[in-house]
Amino acid sequence: TPATPATPEIVSVSSKNVGRDAHDPGGEGRAWPAPTESRQVWASVEITRSPRRPGVRELLRYAADEVLPLSGTGEGQHDAGLMLALASFGGDPCVLVGQDRRNQAKQSMGPAALRSARRGMRLAQELGLPLVSVIDTPGADLSVTAEEGALAGEIARCIADMTQLTVPSVALLLGQGCGGGALAMLPARRVVVAEHGWLSPLPPEGASVIVHGTPDHAPEMTLRQRISAPQLVEAGIAHRIVPETVPADQDPRAFCRAMAEALTIELATQS
Repeated sequence: TPATPATPEIVSVSSKNVGRDAHDPGGEGRAWPAPTESRQVWASVEITRSPRRPGVRELLRYAADEVLPLSGTGEGQHDAGLMLALASFGGDPCVLVGQDRRNQAKQSMGPAALRSARRGMRLAQELGLPLVSVIDTPGADLSVTAEEGALAGEIARCIADMTQLTVPSVALLLGQGCGGGALAMLPARRVVVAEHGWLSPLPPEGASVIVHGTPDHAPEMTLRQRISAPQLVEAGIAHRIVPETVPADQDPRAFCRAMAEALTIELATQS
């Protein structure tokens, strides 16, 4: 029987403990006030869309002890939008499934990517290793081909498989968390989000079109969608925020190591 997920450590953005981060694992931490202006959240959205922002490749390069790449679904399919690997962080082995922002810039993530993620989930369960999912996507493929390939079904199956895991699991929200592709890899027992990371079922531009008939109100919609890191913590969706004191694209090594340190802390709480 799957273990009951841990109670969120951070319950309110007005709490003293909101924003406890990888650099302060045992102390009071810093306060993360909820954003009061849409421009604050929109700035985070734009920051995460920078092509220079580090992603899962940099996380493995700068922060992993060891990496053994795996490939594809195990049934002859492959999607470069997702990386699958056996990895180790802080001496702790895990199975990592990570959305690759670099390759998604060339081709949106399709159903084969989520089948590869499900393969990683099965491996984690079979090997008794923690599962680490890395969320960083502008959204899954919206083409007819993707839908005919059962993209919606793969999103649902990913969510179902991940929620039934009995091994420890941590989701790292590095940057963009847009659409069903992001939600498919979200339901870990603990969720760590970078300061400028965000999560939404659809992009702010899409929400603006639905409400206003034009994408021009996208910055305004970010606040109403409640997609920012502090708002995710307030809602109980995320549990830890990792600060970006220095912009991630200016010091990717420090950013990736801070995310990895938060990961090892969260895994330790589940051991």
